[in-house]
Amino acid sequence: MSDLIRMSRRALLGAGLFAGTSLLLKGCGGNEASQGNGGRLVAATFTGSWEEAHRTILVPYFTQKMGATVNLVPQLAIDQVAQLTASANSPPYDVTLLDEGPFRNAPVEQILQPFPVDLSENFQDLLPEYQTKADQWGPTIAVQAIGIGYNTDRISTPPTSWEDLWKPEYAGRLGLVSMQSTVGTAFMVQLARMRGGGENNIEPAFEAIREILPNVAAVASNPGALSVLFQQGEIDIAPHYLNNMAPLTAAGTPVDWVVPQEGALLISPSMHIVRNPRERELAAAYIDAAISPEVQTQMASAPYYFVPTNSKAQISGFIAERLGSTTEAVVDKLVPLDWQTISKNLPTWIERFNREVVV
Repeated sequence: MSDLIRMSRRALLGAGLFAGTSLLLKGCGGNEASQGNGGRLVAATFTGSWEEAHRTILVPYFTQKMGATVNLVPQLAIDQVAQLTASANSPPYDVTLLDEGPFRNAPVEQILQPFPVDLSENFQDLLPEYQTKADQWGPTIAVQAIGIGYNTDRISTPPTSWEDLWKPEYAGRLGLVSMQSTVGTAFMVQLARMRGGGENNIEPAFEAIREILPNVAAVASNPGALSVLFQQGEIDIAPHYLNNMAPLTAAGTPVDWVVPQEGALLISPSMHIVRNPRERELAAAYIDAAISPEVQTQMASAPYYFVPTNSKAQISGFIAERLGSTTEAVVDKLVPLDWQTISKNLPTWIERFNREVVV
């Protein structure tokens, strides 16, 4: 057992339940998101709210338009890159969804192909900063915000700062996520910044983890597993994505999400066609559906709250109330990370985190 993090058996079961459910769905054919007669597509997505939103919004929209069969494969971005790298000539999926860190560390020329802008109806409506050039790889399909999620029944005074996570009243109630997930990496960079380091110096983050040890109840393997721990009452507070906390509220879990006074962290995932897809045009159509104003408006609404990148998509409800009614206004409130610098060190950081922090 690690001398940094001591996870309870119940917390481990909480994280395992999520993974087991996902595997059960695959084994029973639950991974088949929708069927039609216009071709077959296999698309990677992330666990948790991403899978839910893609299964309930993106896939039905795409299937109605194209009449295709879609299989969704929920995986962390780092695992997607590993699988594509290992089988570039026979990839396990046609479309991949990647966060900035794993994308920058990926051998993109070997596993991906440039996004065919000429096949996209909606590309021209993306905000300029989220468009790709002809020689680039794929559009940014959403903006995510990492803030602080907390249990409203057990925490009466909402947290206001990242520093609040050190409060003694949260002893044994804090949840974290492995650095194999972008939320875990982003939080570690934030810890480093708070202690005088940053993207170029992660050492203060590992020192901060030692300080915060008495408060940590569990380190989840991915954001979806962290949400399960909230549902099971294993944790009361954690750095988490807005789009993962919102579905918990919709399901009746007493939680809320706040922007720390230092700012929430900005994450911008992108979608790509793999180098050897089954049908290139079908893969392009799937990505085009993901950046359509119809899909992005729905995904920006309850219970998911993904911030859209299409200029024609509408923002309302929680995002508008807490962050802003336009994507530009939202992004102004978020703190960007230097992923080019992070990516140079990320594999070493992950190895160290797994060795020192995760059981």
